[in-house]
Amino acid sequence: MTAEDKLAKKGQAEVTRRIDRPEYYQPAVDIRETSDEVILKYDMPGVDKDNVEITAERNTLTVTGNVDREDLGEAVYRETRIGNYRREFTLSDDVDPDSITAEMKSGVLTVKVSKPEDVKPKKIEITSG
Repeated sequence: MTAEDKLAKKGQAEVTRRIDRPEYYQPAVDIRETSDEVILKYDMPGVDKDNVEITAERNTLTVTGNVDREDLGEAVYRETRIGNYRREFTLSDDVDPDSITAEMKSGVLTVKVSKPEDVKPKKIEITSG
């Protein structure tokens, strides 16, 4: 095998590897914090709740959503991008990963992560003396 053949084969293998990797879009996310929890709202149009996977591992929250492809004919003109979504966030130590809840409504995924009791603000009562 000549050097050119080896180079061509290597280039073909690299192209194949790139094609095999799934492509994800990063959904837009709004994050709010209250005294009790952190709320993340993911915008994932076209994703059904059965096609969403949420994992919390080693202080990393990962959300993946897969779009069911509709066969409505060939697109003549398209301004929207349709595809699968994936987004990761690092969880701070002052949240409780065991308390994560999620709800999907109209293409918006709402994930709530509660804070442990020991990091919630405490109101101190003042007594008269």
